[in-house]
Amino acid sequence: MLSKRMEELEEVSKELLKVLLSDWADNLLHRSLDKRSRMDDKLLASQATAAQLVRELGAAEETVAKTLLDRESELQRLLRRLQDLEEELVRVREAGASLQANNSALRRELEELREESRRLEEDTEREEDTVPSTTYVTQLYYKISRIDWDYEAKPMQIKGIHYGPDIAQPIDIDGSRHSRCFISDYLWSLVPTAW
Repeated sequence: MLSKRMEELEEVSKELLKVLLSDWADNLLHRSLDKRSRMDDKLLASQATAAQLVRELGAAEETVAKTLLDRESELQRLLRRLQDLEEELVRVREAGASLQANNSALRRELEELREESRRLEEDTEREEDTVPSTTYVTQLYYKISRIDWDYEAKPMQIKGIHYGPDIAQPIDIDGSRHSRCFISDYLWSLVPTAW
C-alpha cells in the first residue's frame, strides 16, 4: 500500500514538472498542490492506520504469547501431575504385589493351622477314647476315699460324710482357718491303708 502511494507521489511529481513547463502552469500548479495536499493527508492517515494496526498486532501477539505461556505452564503442571500419578501407580502396584504375597503367605499359614487343628482334634478324640471318663474317676475316688461331698456348702466350707470301716463320720472344715496342706493331709488320713 505504501509503495502504491509512492508511485502516485512520483506521478504527481512528474505531472508537476509538466505543468511547470506548460502554459497552464499556474492553474496546474494549484491543482497539483491540492492533489499533493490530499495525498499527504491520505499518506498521514495511512501511516496512522498502519501504526494503529502495528499496535493492535503487537497487543494481539502479546496476548497470544501470554496465552501460549499460560498453556505451556498448564501443560507442564499436567505433565508433572501425570508423572506423580504414574509414580503413585507404580507404588500402589508394588504395595498390591506385596499384599498379594502376604495374602498368599497368610492363606498357607491358615491352611497349616487348619491342618494342625484337624490333627489336634483327631488326637483329642483318640485321647478321649483312652482317658477314663469323669464319672469313672469320680466313682473310683469315692471307692477309695468313701466320702460323700455336700456340694451345697458355702465357699471355703468343706462338708461331707466319710463312711469309714466302722462308722460314718461327718466332715465340716472351715477352709479359711486351715491351710490347704492341712486339709489335704486330714482328708488323706481318712483313707484306709489296709487293703
